Amino acid sequence: MTRNKRLRPWLLGLAVPGLLAMSSSVLAESTYFRYQNQESYRLDAAQVFRMRKAIPDVNLRKALKPLIGKTYYSEPVFVQALTKQLGEAIVERHQARLLEKARQPVKSLSIDVLNDDVLHIAFSSYPDNQALPTTELIDITSLAGDASVVKTKQGFATATLDVEVAPQSLCLTVTSKQRGQLSEICPGKGRSFSLASQGDYQLNGLGQEFHDPGVLNANWLGHKRHGGNKMEGFQGGGTGNTQFPVLYALNPQQKNYAVYLDTVYSAEWDFTRSPWQISQLESEPRLLFIAGDDLPDLRQQYMALVGNPLVPPRKLFGMWLSEYGFDGWQELDDKLVTLAEHHFPLDGVVMDLQWFGNVDAFSATSAMGTLTWDETHFPEPEKKIQQLKAQGIGMMLIEESYVSDGLQEHAKLAEEGFLVQERLTGQPIDSDPNGYGYWWGKGGMIDWTNPAAGSSWHDWKRQPLIEMGILGHWTDLGEPEMYNPQGVYAGGKSQNDVHNIFNYKWLESIYDGYQRNAVESRPFMMSRSGAPGIQRFGATMWSADIGTNVESLATQFSMQPNMMLSGMDYYSSDIGGFHRSALSVVPEQRKQVLNETYTQWFAYSSLFEVPVRPHTENLCNCKETAPDRVGDQASNLASIKLRYQLIPYLYALAHRAHLAAEPVYPSMEYYFGEDLQAHNLPAQKMMGQDLLGVAVAQLGQTAVDIYLPRGTWYDYRTGKAITSKGEWLSQVPLYQNQILTLPLYAREGAIIPVNPQQSMPMSSAVPLTLAARIYGKGGEFTLYEDDGATNAYLQGKVRKTTLSSRETPAGVALRVTTSGSYPDAPQRRPFHFAWFGLGEKVVSVTLNGQPVSEWRQQGGQLSIRHEALDVSDALNLEVEFE
Repeated sequence: MTRNKRLRPWLLGLAVPGLLAMSSSVLAESTYFRYQNQESYRLDAAQVFRMRKAIPDVNLRKALKPLIGKTYYSEPVFVQALTKQLGEAIVERHQARLLEKARQPVKSLSIDVLNDDVLHIAFSSYPDNQALPTTELIDITSLAGDASVVKTKQGFATATLDVEVAPQSLCLTVTSKQRGQLSEICPGKGRSFSLASQGDYQLNGLGQEFHDPGVLNANWLGHKRHGGNKMEGFQGGGTGNTQFPVLYALNPQQKNYAVYLDTVYSAEWDFTRSPWQISQLESEPRLLFIAGDDLPDLRQQYMALVGNPLVPPRKLFGMWLSEYGFDGWQELDDKLVTLAEHHFPLDGVVMDLQWFGNVDAFSATSAMGTLTWDETHFPEPEKKIQQLKAQGIGMMLIEESYVSDGLQEHAKLAEEGFLVQERLTGQPIDSDPNGYGYWWGKGGMIDWTNPAAGSSWHDWKRQPLIEMGILGHWTDLGEPEMYNPQGVYAGGKSQNDVHNIFNYKWLESIYDGYQRNAVESRPFMMSRSGAPGIQRFGATMWSADIGTNVESLATQFSMQPNMMLSGMDYYSSDIGGFHRSALSVVPEQRKQVLNETYTQWFAYSSLFEVPVRPHTENLCNCKETAPDRVGDQASNLASIKLRYQLIPYLYALAHRAHLAAEPVYPSMEYYFGEDLQAHNLPAQKMMGQDLLGVAVAQLGQTAVDIYLPRGTWYDYRTGKAITSKGEWLSQVPLYQNQILTLPLYAREGAIIPVNPQQSMPMSSAVPLTLAARIYGKGGEFTLYEDDGATNAYLQGKVRKTTLSSRETPAGVALRVTTSGSYPDAPQRRPFHFAWFGLGEKVVSVTLNGQPVSEWRQQGGQLSIRHEALDVSDALNLEVEFE
């Protein structure tokens, strides 16, 4: 074989192949690159073991041990190595067998350059004039842009990256022109590849998989991340393992990158060895390699692939009461009465499966799948929904994918072919492969991968509930938790083909139903499982049936940063834990430990979760989950009051997440990536760019150490300024007057719109008063407000109020401008501003040149109030110092 013939496969698909050998670089005529290596030879231990009887002349395993795992890229070289180990006579007799066993298939590599920072990579052959395909989970068109691509002897280069491809191994080395080598990506055996990155890396993203109880660690380095949607036992409970196959690799030298594995199949990420190994259950891997300046750059490019979240209904930022489950309206009303008596605000209730009649284990007539109100225990549901709505309380209903096979719903779905089927008969397959049934009943499963099934079920069962006034949909058991592995889905697909997108298709069917039926209210779903992109349907996630203990709570802290980087801005938990049996303490300590666990959990969720949702298993009617009945009531009330005060700020962040992919709850390293001490601190989280909160999950803990990045920070509550050089605050108290008070800090320049209401009834609704807390002397924030319930915001019916502060020669100034509107928006508003960090004595406050009389300075805080003004008028507040 001549040298030119050996090179020809390697150059396959390049626009001007001959130029590579003559020039160090040349402008590329295409952004598609296709490579192919030569036939190669490699012996594995298993192959050698199986050949030992066919070649008895020698101790084959011992003789060939030095060759095992080595790759030889020509037949003569491989034969020479064999001869050295076995001798010429043995090789001559068994050469054909040895070559056959060792021969490796010719491999291909395909690369599309999407832009200067993003490569689409597949270790398989694709046409040189056709873009690589993608799954339905992503849309690469938003990343496709102009790329300055030139070919080089070793591969190609963009404006920011150098890419070298090894001709034989097809390993590609990606180097940042500014920061150095990022990674070497090599094809592996079967459906796998490896990543080799030198240096100290922190690895994030990849959805959720609970591990290491009680350890505060969001870094996957040193772990095996077993992807594939499922429920797993954890610390006495059951938590979700949810596959979002996006990896963020963060390096102290800012050699950061992300990898998105574009697959619907289960995948494993092995970070216990170097290089890191990634494999998937079926199909050849396709991936996107994303380079970027920092973590925000990487996440925004990922969000461009999967889509930004919709803005949740405003009420979802409040508290929602839930349990498994309310047996009737009377039990629910009893909880609502005492919450109001104890001055707890409430925005909604979540109804578990009792609402449709509960379930009977292993029964073909279990109510699972009726999705129809049990009016014996819940009479006149539409009237009740409207009564609750008048009290400011919305309702969310649970639903599942299972339908008992003795119900008329099952018969209708079976007739239309909308259930998962048996391969040979085309009839509905029993979800239990043993045919006995499950705890929920006995029957089949709706095939959400069939769009017609999703549409029919939505219009038949779900749409009437929406018309009753239901505000949200709780999709449970959607991994799916129980399934028959022999089931066949739409298009003849197998369980492996659809397993990780089953819940995605379910959520998509709800979103599509809202669009098809022109529903004015926003789609909102709370899901136990999912896949990349569910946020664009209006879905959030919670961590499933978590156990009641602080070890589980601490791990919840650690999963949230990874879920945020996976695209889930809203991630929550069963506050207090679903399985109270997981509280493993002696009986005499149980009440005290439960109360402290619940109080810490409720405080965390009130700061960082959407919705704030107490929930537990209470079939015995012997457990409490409402925050006035379990935990420290005074602490719980203080925690939820703080949450309601912050809703205007959080809701504005939700609009920024929708418009610009800015996370609502970023991790510390998101905005402080160059500060290594800010990395991997799961108990500390940001709220937008301007607030830093700290949580606790440790029994008996009364103080906490807090890291503050360089700059000036202010205690959110008191306004006390702290100047940090990038240092730890030691033993910051967690209790004030015996009330758990999680530390909360505002950055210099922060402007935090707030709800000024401090007494009942507190509300999540847009407050009439424009109120804000201002920290320091220079900053800006835009408050977004809308009707909070409908899709009108998508048509631009949003009010934006921009507040900007600055220093002046005489003092400080605040300018407030408003644009846009929405139906029933107040046209005149009073204002109340609390300005912290003003150490100088204030002598006057003017508004648009006129004196303001209602102001007061106490220490470093200035309070300014004014009666209602027309919102169309700009406000120019001038504060003059002595």
